[in-house]
Amino acid sequence: MKIFLRPVTLDDGPQIVKWRNHKDVSNHCMNRNPISIESNRLFFEAYVATGKYKQFIVERLEEDYGVVAYPIATVYLKDMDYTNKRCELCIFTSNDEEWQNESQSVAIQILLDKAFNEYGMHKVYSYVFSCFKNEQKLLAKAGFEEEAVLKNEVVFEDGTRKDVIRYCVYNKQ
Repeated sequence: MKIFLRPVTLDDGPQIVKWRNHKDVSNHCMNRNPISIESNRLFFEAYVATGKYKQFIVERLEEDYGVVAYPIATVYLKDMDYTNKRCELCIFTSNDEEWQNESQSVAIQILLDKAFNEYGMHKVYSYVFSCFKNEQKLLAKAGFEEEAVLKNEVVFEDGTRKDVIRYCVYNKQ
């Protein structure tokens, strides 16, 4: 599967809201509150338009013809700290059937390349709930290592608290 990342636009808002509010997606988020077109617009203006977040739409390429087929997810780098040269990588999962291990791995590699080579970062980190083993394997495959376990970090809807693992990877150059 071939994909590429294009910068997100405000016009992507309806699709992002649809993905983010799907239960299979929101279950992977630290904040599970639903979002709206308006809250997405405000987020875009405060974080994406200002450069604090570098958000992208993952587009699938039709391999036979080399043209864009359709968007399958969104990913982003956030909290761009140019002084300490670090940022957080976020895989904003979608419920699209094409957004699976292979496409996620490719998107992570493209995002890491952007973080290190385009934005000059030295360290990229990411957070994963301890209960999501597949996401941990995905980050490990991309070169991330476990950095810390944050105990009882997030409260789920049923009142249970979940641990979160912070992973990081360094620019080898």
